[in-house]
Amino acid sequence: MSMNPERVTSPVIETTECDTGGPLFADTGMKLGIFGFNVSTGGGLSKSPTRYEIDWEQNVRLAQRAEAAGFEAAIPFSRWRGFEGESNPWGHSFETYTWAAGIAASTSRITVFATSHSLTVSPVVAAKQLTTVDHISGGRAGLNVVAGWFEKELRMFGVEELEHDERYEYLEEWMDVVYRLWIEDDDVDYTGKFLRVDNGYQQPKPVQFPRPPVMNAAFSPRGHQFAAKYADIAFVSARDVDAARAKAKEIRALADSYGRKLKVWMSASVVLADTDHEAEQLVERYVSEADEPAVQNCIDWTMSGAQMPPEVRQHLVRSVAATPGLPLVGSVATITEKIGALSDAGIDGLALTWVDYVDGLEAFAELVVPELQRNGIRH
Repeated sequence: MSMNPERVTSPVIETTECDTGGPLFADTGMKLGIFGFNVSTGGGLSKSPTRYEIDWEQNVRLAQRAEAAGFEAAIPFSRWRGFEGESNPWGHSFETYTWAAGIAASTSRITVFATSHSLTVSPVVAAKQLTTVDHISGGRAGLNVVAGWFEKELRMFGVEELEHDERYEYLEEWMDVVYRLWIEDDDVDYTGKFLRVDNGYQQPKPVQFPRPPVMNAAFSPRGHQFAAKYADIAFVSARDVDAARAKAKEIRALADSYGRKLKVWMSASVVLADTDHEAEQLVERYVSEADEPAVQNCIDWTMSGAQMPPEVRQHLVRSVAATPGLPLVGSVATITEKIGALSDAGIDGLALTWVDYVDGLEAFAELVVPELQRNGIRH
Protein backbone atom coordinates (compact mmCIF):
# COMPACT_ATOMS: atom_id res chain seq x y z
CA MET A 1 0.00 0.00 0.00
CA SER A 2 1.45 3.34 -1.03
CA MET A 3 0.33 6.87 -0.31
CA ASN A 4 2.61 8.88 -2.59
CA PRO A 5 0.66 12.04 -3.50
CA GLU A 6 2.89 12.69 -6.54
CA ARG A 7 1.24 9.97 -8.57
CA VAL A 8 -1.37 10.85 -11.16
CA THR A 9 -4.73 9.27 -10.42
CA SER A 10 -5.93 6.69 -12.93
CA PRO A 11 -9.37 7.39 -14.40
CA VAL A 12 -12.21 6.10 -12.24
CA ILE A 13 -13.79 3.11 -13.94
CA GLU A 14 -17.43 3.18 -14.89
CA THR A 15 -19.25 1.29 -12.17
CA THR A 16 -20.66 -1.96 -13.52
CA GLU A 17 -23.92 -2.97 -11.88
CA CYS A 18 -23.89 -6.06 -9.69
CA ASP A 19 -25.66 -9.38 -10.10
CA THR A 20 -29.28 -8.81 -9.01
CA GLY A 21 -30.56 -12.33 -9.49
CA GLY A 22 -30.75 -13.36 -5.84
CA PRO A 23 -33.30 -12.74 -3.07
CA LEU A 24 -31.43 -9.62 -1.93
CA PHE A 25 -32.88 -7.78 -4.95
CA ALA A 26 -36.13 -9.70 -5.53
CA ASP A 27 -39.40 -7.76 -5.57
CA THR A 28 -40.59 -9.08 -2.22
CA GLY A 29 -41.05 -5.92 -0.20
CA MET A 30 -39.03 -4.78 2.82
CA LYS A 31 -35.76 -6.73 3.08
CA LEU A 32 -34.39 -7.83 6.44
CA GLY A 33 -30.83 -8.36 7.62
CA ILE A 34 -29.38 -9.54 10.92
CA PHE A 35 -26.65 -7.03 11.76
CA GLY A 36 -23.58 -7.04 14.00
CA PHE A 37 -24.06 -10.39 15.73
CA ASN A 38 -20.37 -11.23 15.26
CA VAL A 39 -19.48 -8.64 17.95
CA SER A 40 -20.01 -8.71 21.71
CA THR A 41 -22.81 -6.41 22.95
CA GLY A 42 -23.51 -5.51 19.31
CA GLY A 43 -26.98 -4.10 19.98
CA GLY A 44 -26.05 -1.71 22.80
CA LEU A 45 -23.03 -0.82 24.91
CA SER A 46 -24.08 -2.60 28.07
CA LYS A 47 -22.34 -3.84 31.20
CA SER A 48 -25.36 -5.95 32.16
CA PRO A 49 -24.45 -9.45 33.36
CA THR A 50 -26.85 -10.73 30.68
CA ARG A 51 -25.25 -8.70 27.86
CA TYR A 52 -24.81 -10.35 24.48
CA GLU A 53 -21.58 -12.33 24.16
CA ILE A 54 -20.43 -14.21 21.09
CA ASP A 55 -19.42 -17.77 20.36
CA TRP A 56 -19.16 -19.46 17.00
CA GLU A 57 -21.89 -22.08 17.33
CA GLN A 58 -24.30 -19.39 18.50
CA ASN A 59 -23.43 -17.22 15.47
CA VAL A 60 -24.19 -20.14 13.16
CA ARG A 61 -27.53 -20.77 14.88
CA LEU A 62 -28.50 -17.11 14.62
CA ALA A 63 -27.67 -17.00 10.90
CA GLN A 64 -29.64 -20.18 10.30
CA ARG A 65 -32.62 -18.87 12.29
CA ALA A 66 -32.60 -15.61 10.35
CA GLU A 67 -32.46 -17.56 7.11
CA ALA A 68 -35.35 -19.80 8.16
CA ALA A 69 -37.40 -16.67 8.95
CA GLY A 70 -36.77 -15.39 5.42
CA PHE A 71 -34.13 -12.76 6.19
CA GLU A 72 -32.19 -11.75 3.10
CA ALA A 73 -28.85 -10.77 4.64
CA ALA A 74 -26.35 -11.50 7.43
CA ILE A 75 -24.10 -8.46 7.92
CA PRO A 76 -21.19 -8.28 10.40
CA PHE A 77 -19.52 -5.33 12.09
CA SER A 78 -15.79 -5.04 11.35
CA ARG A 79 -14.11 -4.36 14.68
CA TRP A 80 -10.52 -4.68 15.87
CA ARG A 81 -10.89 -3.37 19.42
CA GLY A 82 -13.67 -2.35 21.79
CA PHE A 83 -14.74 0.88 23.47
CA GLU A 84 -13.01 0.00 26.77
CA GLY A 85 -14.93 1.34 29.77
CA GLU A 86 -15.86 -1.22 32.44
CA SER A 87 -16.82 -4.10 30.12
CA ASN A 88 -15.09 -3.21 26.82
CA PRO A 89 -18.20 -3.66 24.63
CA TRP A 90 -17.46 -4.70 21.04
CA GLY A 91 -14.09 -5.88 22.33
CA HIS A 92 -14.72 -9.50 21.34
CA SER A 93 -15.36 -9.96 17.63
CA PHE A 94 -14.94 -12.38 14.75
CA GLU A 95 -12.96 -11.19 11.70
CA THR A 96 -15.47 -10.75 8.93
CA TYR A 97 -14.02 -12.43 5.82
CA THR A 98 -13.31 -15.72 7.61
CA TRP A 99 -16.60 -15.31 9.52
CA ALA A 100 -18.46 -14.88 6.21
CA ALA A 101 -16.84 -18.03 4.81
CA GLY A 102 -17.99 -20.05 7.81
CA ILE A 103 -21.50 -18.62 7.82
CA ALA A 104 -21.76 -19.17 4.05
CA ALA A 105 -20.85 -22.83 4.46
CA SER A 106 -23.51 -23.18 7.20
CA THR A 107 -26.42 -21.65 5.26
CA SER A 108 -28.08 -22.10 1.87
CA ARG A 109 -30.07 -19.00 0.90
CA ILE A 110 -29.18 -15.86 2.87
CA THR A 111 -26.71 -13.34 1.41
CA VAL A 112 -23.60 -13.27 3.62
CA PHE A 113 -21.59 -10.05 3.76
CA ALA A 114 -18.03 -9.39 4.79
CA THR A 115 -17.39 -5.90 6.15
CA SER A 116 -14.05 -4.34 5.25
CA HIS A 117 -12.19 -1.18 6.23
CA SER A 118 -10.38 -0.19 3.06
CA LEU A 119 -7.35 1.06 5.03
CA THR A 120 -6.77 -2.29 6.74
CA VAL A 121 -6.49 -4.66 3.76
CA SER A 122 -5.09 -4.62 0.24
CA PRO A 123 -7.80 -4.43 -2.44
CA VAL A 124 -6.10 -7.36 -4.17
CA VAL A 125 -6.52 -9.48 -1.03
CA ALA A 126 -10.07 -8.23 -0.43
CA ALA A 127 -11.18 -9.06 -3.99
CA LYS A 128 -9.78 -12.58 -3.71
CA GLN A 129 -11.23 -13.22 -0.25
CA LEU A 130 -14.72 -12.08 -1.20
CA THR A 131 -14.56 -14.14 -4.40
CA THR A 132 -13.66 -17.18 -2.31
CA VAL A 133 -16.70 -16.57 -0.06
CA ASP A 134 -18.83 -16.22 -3.20
CA HIS A 135 -17.72 -19.68 -4.35
CA ILE A 136 -18.21 -21.22 -0.90
CA SER A 137 -21.75 -19.81 -0.79
CA GLY A 138 -22.68 -20.63 -4.38
CA GLY A 139 -23.08 -16.97 -5.28
CA ARG A 140 -24.42 -15.42 -2.03
CA ALA A 141 -21.55 -13.15 -0.97
CA GLY A 142 -21.65 -9.37 -0.57
CA LEU A 143 -19.08 -6.77 0.45
CA ASN A 144 -19.81 -3.98 2.93
CA VAL A 145 -17.07 -1.34 2.59
CA VAL A 146 -16.11 1.27 5.16
CA ALA A 147 -13.77 4.26 4.73
CA GLY A 148 -12.50 4.25 8.29
CA TRP A 149 -13.34 4.11 11.96
CA PHE A 150 -11.63 5.60 14.97
CA GLU A 151 -7.96 6.56 15.00
CA LYS A 152 -6.94 4.30 17.89
CA GLU A 153 -8.15 1.29 15.96
CA LEU A 154 -6.58 2.26 12.62
CA ARG A 155 -3.21 2.95 14.27
CA MET A 156 -2.96 -0.80 14.84
CA PHE A 157 -2.37 -1.18 11.10
CA GLY A 158 0.35 1.43 10.79
CA VAL A 159 -1.49 3.30 8.04
CA GLU A 160 -0.90 6.94 7.32
CA GLU A 161 -3.55 9.19 8.84
CA LEU A 162 -5.89 10.68 6.25
CA GLU A 163 -8.46 13.43 6.57
CA HIS A 164 -12.13 12.55 6.21
CA ASP A 165 -12.50 13.38 2.51
CA GLU A 166 -9.11 11.84 1.68
CA ARG A 167 -10.31 8.54 3.12
CA TYR A 168 -13.09 8.51 0.53
CA GLU A 169 -10.60 9.33 -2.23
CA TYR A 170 -8.62 6.32 -1.04
CA LEU A 171 -11.75 4.16 -0.91
CA GLU A 172 -12.66 5.10 -4.49
CA GLU A 173 -9.26 3.93 -5.70
CA TRP A 174 -9.59 0.79 -3.57
CA MET A 175 -12.98 0.01 -5.13
CA ASP A 176 -11.65 0.69 -8.64
CA VAL A 177 -9.05 -2.03 -8.10
CA VAL A 178 -11.55 -4.50 -6.57
CA TYR A 179 -14.07 -4.00 -9.39
CA ARG A 180 -11.44 -4.40 -12.10
CA LEU A 181 -10.09 -7.60 -10.53
CA TRP A 182 -13.61 -9.02 -10.34
CA ILE A 183 -14.60 -8.05 -13.87
CA GLU A 184 -11.58 -7.83 -16.18
CA ASP A 185 -9.88 -10.91 -17.63
CA ASP A 186 -6.61 -9.14 -18.42
CA ASP A 187 -4.04 -8.27 -15.79
CA VAL A 188 -4.86 -5.04 -13.95
CA ASP A 189 -2.39 -2.15 -13.84
CA TYR A 190 -3.45 0.74 -11.66
CA THR A 191 -1.65 3.90 -10.57
CA GLY A 192 -3.51 6.32 -8.34
CA LYS A 193 -2.80 8.98 -5.78
CA PHE A 194 -2.70 6.36 -3.03
CA LEU A 195 -2.59 2.91 -4.62
CA ARG A 196 -0.47 1.17 -7.19
CA VAL A 197 -1.08 -2.32 -8.58
CA ASP A 198 1.25 -3.91 -11.16
CA ASN A 199 -0.08 -6.86 -13.15
CA GLY A 200 -2.95 -7.48 -10.74
CA TYR A 201 -4.43 -10.92 -11.38
CA GLN A 202 -7.43 -12.82 -10.09
CA GLN A 203 -8.86 -16.15 -11.13
CA PRO A 204 -11.41 -17.54 -10.71
CA LYS A 205 -13.86 -14.69 -11.00
CA PRO A 206 -16.83 -14.45 -8.60
CA VAL A 207 -19.80 -16.74 -9.14
CA GLN A 208 -22.07 -13.69 -9.31
CA PHE A 209 -21.77 -12.02 -12.69
CA PRO A 210 -20.52 -9.46 -13.38
CA ARG A 211 -19.76 -8.98 -9.66
CA PRO A 212 -21.19 -9.39 -6.14
CA PRO A 213 -23.21 -6.59 -4.51
CA VAL A 214 -21.45 -3.83 -2.57
CA MET A 215 -22.95 -2.10 0.46
CA ASN A 216 -21.77 1.14 2.06
CA ALA A 217 -22.80 3.02 5.18
CA ALA A 218 -21.73 6.64 4.82
CA PHE A 219 -23.46 9.55 6.46
CA SER A 220 -21.50 12.63 5.34
CA PRO A 221 -22.04 14.44 2.00
CA ARG A 222 -18.71 13.07 0.76
CA GLY A 223 -19.68 9.60 1.90
CA HIS A 224 -23.02 9.83 0.10
CA GLN A 225 -21.16 10.81 -3.05
CA PHE A 226 -19.06 7.66 -2.81
CA ALA A 227 -22.11 5.46 -2.15
CA ALA A 228 -24.01 6.96 -5.08
CA LYS A 229 -21.11 6.23 -7.46
CA TYR A 230 -19.98 2.81 -6.23
CA ALA A 231 -22.47 1.04 -3.97
CA ASP A 232 -25.51 -1.06 -4.84
CA ILE A 233 -26.96 -0.69 -1.35
CA ALA A 234 -26.49 2.53 0.62
CA PHE A 235 -27.22 2.91 4.32
CA VAL A 236 -28.77 6.17 5.49
CA SER A 237 -29.05 7.30 9.10
CA ALA A 238 -32.23 8.69 10.67
CA ARG A 239 -34.14 8.46 13.93
CA ASP A 240 -37.65 8.82 12.49
CA VAL A 241 -39.66 8.08 9.36
CA ASP A 242 -39.75 11.62 7.99
CA ALA A 243 -35.97 11.96 8.21
CA ALA A 244 -35.59 8.54 6.57
CA ARG A 245 -37.79 9.63 3.68
CA ALA A 246 -35.72 12.76 3.12
CA LYS A 247 -32.39 10.91 3.30
CA ALA A 248 -33.58 8.20 0.89
CA LYS A 249 -34.79 10.80 -1.60
CA GLU A 250 -31.53 12.73 -1.35
CA ILE A 251 -29.19 9.80 -1.97
CA ARG A 252 -31.34 8.40 -4.80
CA ALA A 253 -31.22 11.78 -6.54
CA LEU A 254 -27.44 11.77 -6.19
CA ALA A 255 -27.24 8.26 -7.68
CA ASP A 256 -29.49 9.39 -10.55
CA SER A 257 -26.99 12.15 -11.32
CA TYR A 258 -24.40 9.41 -11.95
CA GLY A 259 -26.85 7.41 -14.06
CA ARG A 260 -27.23 4.74 -11.38
CA LYS A 261 -29.96 3.18 -9.26
CA LEU A 262 -29.37 1.90 -5.75
CA LYS A 263 -31.23 0.34 -2.87
CA VAL A 264 -31.51 2.25 0.39
CA TRP A 265 -31.23 0.46 3.74
CA MET A 266 -31.11 1.57 7.36
CA SER A 267 -29.82 0.06 10.57
CA ALA A 268 -32.53 -0.30 13.21
CA SER A 269 -32.65 -1.59 16.79
CA VAL A 270 -35.57 -3.72 17.90
CA VAL A 271 -37.07 -3.61 21.39
CA LEU A 272 -40.22 -5.75 21.28
CA ALA A 273 -42.65 -6.33 24.16
CA ASP A 274 -46.33 -7.14 24.68
CA THR A 275 -47.20 -3.44 24.94
CA ASP A 276 -45.60 -0.16 23.94
CA HIS A 277 -45.26 0.80 27.61
CA GLU A 278 -43.41 -2.41 28.46
CA ALA A 279 -41.07 -1.88 25.50
CA GLU A 280 -40.28 1.66 26.69
CA GLN A 281 -39.57 0.28 30.17
CA LEU A 282 -37.10 -2.15 28.60
CA VAL A 283 -35.35 0.75 26.89
CA GLU A 284 -35.02 2.54 30.23
CA ARG A 285 -33.57 -0.60 31.76
CA TYR A 286 -31.04 -0.92 28.95
CA VAL A 287 -30.04 2.74 29.41
CA SER A 288 -29.56 2.18 33.15
CA GLU A 289 -27.31 -0.83 32.41
CA ALA A 290 -25.14 1.02 29.90
CA ASP A 291 -21.37 1.01 30.23
CA GLU A 292 -21.22 4.80 30.51
CA PRO A 293 -17.45 5.27 29.98
CA ALA A 294 -17.64 3.06 26.88
CA VAL A 295 -20.63 5.02 25.58
CA GLN A 296 -18.71 8.28 26.02
CA ASN A 297 -15.69 6.78 24.26
CA CYS A 298 -17.86 5.65 21.37
CA ILE A 299 -19.27 9.14 20.91
CA ASP A 300 -15.89 10.85 21.24
CA TRP A 301 -13.93 8.43 19.07
CA THR A 302 -16.43 7.88 16.27
CA MET A 303 -18.73 10.91 16.16
CA SER A 304 -16.56 13.93 17.04
CA GLY A 305 -18.49 14.02 20.30
CA ALA A 306 -16.41 16.78 21.86
CA GLN A 307 -17.86 19.25 19.36
CA MET A 308 -21.51 18.43 20.10
CA PRO A 309 -23.97 20.58 22.04
CA PRO A 310 -24.82 18.95 25.40
CA GLU A 311 -28.43 18.19 24.41
CA VAL A 312 -27.30 16.38 21.25
CA ARG A 313 -24.76 14.40 23.20
CA GLN A 314 -27.33 13.33 25.80
CA HIS A 315 -29.65 12.13 23.04
CA LEU A 316 -26.79 10.12 21.55
CA VAL A 317 -25.95 8.58 24.92
CA ARG A 318 -29.40 7.01 25.06
CA SER A 319 -29.35 5.78 21.47
CA VAL A 320 -25.84 4.31 21.66
CA ALA A 321 -26.64 2.61 24.95
CA ALA A 322 -29.97 1.05 24.02
CA THR A 323 -31.36 1.82 20.54
CA PRO A 324 -28.62 2.44 17.96
CA GLY A 325 -29.83 3.29 14.48
CA LEU A 326 -33.53 3.87 14.01
CA PRO A 327 -35.48 2.65 17.09
CA LEU A 328 -38.18 0.05 16.49
CA VAL A 329 -39.66 0.06 19.98
CA GLY A 330 -43.08 -1.23 20.96
CA SER A 331 -45.60 -4.00 20.52
CA VAL A 332 -45.87 -6.23 17.46
CA ALA A 333 -48.52 -3.93 15.99
CA THR A 334 -46.46 -0.79 16.61
CA ILE A 335 -43.27 -2.20 15.10
CA THR A 336 -45.16 -3.62 12.12
CA GLU A 337 -46.78 -0.24 11.48
CA LYS A 338 -43.45 1.58 11.70
CA ILE A 339 -41.73 -0.83 9.30
CA GLY A 340 -44.63 -0.32 6.90
CA ALA A 341 -44.18 3.45 7.16
CA LEU A 342 -40.46 3.09 6.42
CA SER A 343 -41.28 1.01 3.36
CA ASP A 344 -43.69 3.71 2.16
CA ALA A 345 -40.93 6.27 2.79
CA GLY A 346 -38.64 4.54 0.29
CA ILE A 347 -36.53 2.36 2.56
CA ASP A 348 -35.78 -0.99 0.89
CA GLY A 349 -34.22 -2.89 3.77
CA LEU A 350 -33.46 -2.93 7.50
CA ALA A 351 -30.32 -4.26 9.17
CA LEU A 352 -31.57 -5.22 12.63
CA THR A 353 -29.87 -5.37 16.03
CA TRP A 354 -31.08 -6.44 19.46
CA VAL A 355 -29.65 -6.08 22.95
CA ASP A 356 -30.36 -9.83 23.25
CA TYR A 357 -29.94 -11.34 19.80
CA VAL A 358 -30.98 -14.87 20.74
CA ASP A 359 -34.39 -14.16 22.29
CA GLY A 360 -34.86 -10.96 20.26
CA LEU A 361 -34.45 -12.60 16.87
CA GLU A 362 -36.68 -15.51 17.87
CA ALA A 363 -39.51 -13.22 18.99
CA PHE A 364 -39.17 -11.06 15.87
CA ALA A 365 -39.23 -14.13 13.61
CA GLU A 366 -42.24 -15.66 15.34
CA LEU A 367 -44.33 -12.54 15.88
CA VAL A 368 -43.33 -9.65 13.61
CA VAL A 369 -42.38 -11.39 10.35
CA PRO A 370 -45.83 -13.02 9.94
CA GLU A 371 -47.48 -9.63 10.52
CA LEU A 372 -45.25 -8.01 7.91
CA GLN A 373 -46.44 -10.68 5.48
CA ARG A 374 -50.11 -10.35 6.43
CA ASN A 375 -49.90 -6.61 5.90
CA GLY A 376 -48.19 -6.90 2.50
CA ILE A 377 -44.99 -5.24 3.74
CA ARG A 378 -43.14 -8.45 2.87
CA HIS A 379 -44.32 -11.11 0.50
